[in-house]
This record gives sequence, C-alpha cells and structure tokens, in this order.
Amino acid sequence: MASCNKTDSNATDALPQGDNTVLSIQGVTSTAQVKSASVAAPTISISITGKDSSLIGTATLTQAKIAVKEIQFNMPDSEIDNEAEMEQEKEIEFNGPYVVDLITDSITPQLKPVALLPGTYTGIKLKLDKVEGDETNEDDGSALATEKDSIFQHSIYLEGTYTGTIQQVQYQDIPFTVKYDMDKEINFNTAGTKGFKVALDSVNNIIVAFNLDDWFNFANRETNPDQVDFSDLTVQTDANGNPYILIEKTEQQSDVNAAVQEVIEHNLEMSTRYGKDEDHDGRLGNKEDDDTANDNGE
Repeated sequence: MASCNKTDSNATDALPQGDNTVLSIQGVTSTAQVKSASVAAPTISISITGKDSSLIGTATLTQAKIAVKEIQFNMPDSEIDNEAEMEQEKEIEFNGPYVVDLITDSITPQLKPVALLPGTYTGIKLKLDKVEGDETNEDDGSALATEKDSIFQHSIYLEGTYTGTIQQVQYQDIPFTVKYDMDKEINFNTAGTKGFKVALDSVNNIIVAFNLDDWFNFANRETNPDQVDFSDLTVQTDANGNPYILIEKTEQQSDVNAAVQEVIEHNLEMSTRYGKDEDHDGRLGNKEDDDTANDNGE
C-alpha cells in the first residue's frame, strides 16, 4: 500500500539536511485487495463483525477521512538520559491541522520530514480535532476545508453503502454515514509494545495504520463490555421512504445508535498500529508492527 510520504532511499541525503524521519498514515483492513483500483473513484471495503464474531455485513466506503491536529513521538522513560532527549519529549513533531484520507492514504497538507534523535520510541500521541473552517492548508495557503467538504465540522467522516443485516432485515447498498465531531487524544503505547528504532544516518519510514475492519468489530469485549451489536441499529428513512444508516451524536439519535458510535470510538484507539517500515515496501508488516503479539507473522 503506497504512502504519499514514502521515500525509496535509505540515505538521509534524500531528505532535507538534518531530517531523518518520514511519517505516513494509512487506512488498512484485515482483508487483501480491498482498495479499488479506480483512481477516479477509489473505495475501501470493510467487514462489520457482530458481538458473536459473525459477519453482519460489509460497508463499501467512498469517503474515509480524519482530521489530525498534532502528532508526537515518545521515548520510554528509560531511554531519556540527556537534556536533548528531555527537550524533544516536550516537542510536537507534527503541528497540524491535517486532513488524512484513509482510502488514498493522502495527507493535506503533506507531512514534512522531521529530525528525531536516535533511539527507541515506544509511543505515538495523535490528537484528533474537528475542522472548524478557519484552518489553512500550508501547502498552498488555501482553506483546509470549506462547508462543501465532508470533513467540515467533523474530526472523523465515513461515507459509503452498507450491505447486510440490521434487526433481521437484509439491506443491499443502502447509504451509510458515520460522523464524529469529537476532540480526542489517542496514545499508541499499549502493553506489549516494542516500539521502533530510529537511526541517525538513514531514512526512518514510520507508518501509523488504522485498521478500519477493527473499528467495526463488536466482538471485542474490552471495547464493547455492554455487548452492543451493530445489527441492533435503528435504520432511518428519507422523505421518499428509502432506508439509510446514520451514526452521529445528536439528540435525535437512538440510544442503540449512540452506543454503537461509542464502541467504534473505543475500537479506533485499540485497533491502530504503528512501526518502522524496515523493508521499504510502503506497508506495515506484522514483524514491523509495534505489537509484540504479531512478531510471528510476516
């Protein structure tokens, strides 16, 4: 899966002087070949898993965007033993805002290379923040988003179609939308994290991967202790009587839909992985993943 910030060189002379680290943010799934080949209308298909681990349905997303305010890398306390490292811990490596397209893996404005001190990093802190409309795209000075953009006034926006079962009714390609306007700080430094090593004399390609399948995994007891099920959603109808799914925090939203949204929010943090792209193939392999439980994979 190609990254918009990926470099094919291992030498730091491919980067601006003093910089040694490139960050990519990607949307991935657990299934192979889920991203469409169409450049004009790219899509990504995600599986929706019920609380009993059965496949409830599939959502084909035409839009999947998140708004990121800032990103920070962290060393473990045991690695911090000089003033330079202490100062770096206070710094925000990437000051946004950024809009990340999890289908095309593009980021606006582009993430510029940064300089990191050599050592082991076991945490990444990422802050989601809704787009208010007064933010600027540093690449060209234009507005980051306007009222015409789907991410406007949101921090997460998913749109597409859903095929599957809701309340024992089978639906085919009905409109499907998920919206969040939350401001949320996500810390990717859970137990079992081995982190990644940053070298001073080579390009360090770091990848943060959001597994969109896992966002909709309702079988995870840790993130869904109340055993909410996606199939219990309330399907709404438009003025013409056509069904659609809208998951959004509003006063009119049903209790079940609000609970589903809460589970997705918890899943988001738990399902995100990061690591160093050691083989420079543009994707995060299991052995490159921060999670030590994946070390037996590819």
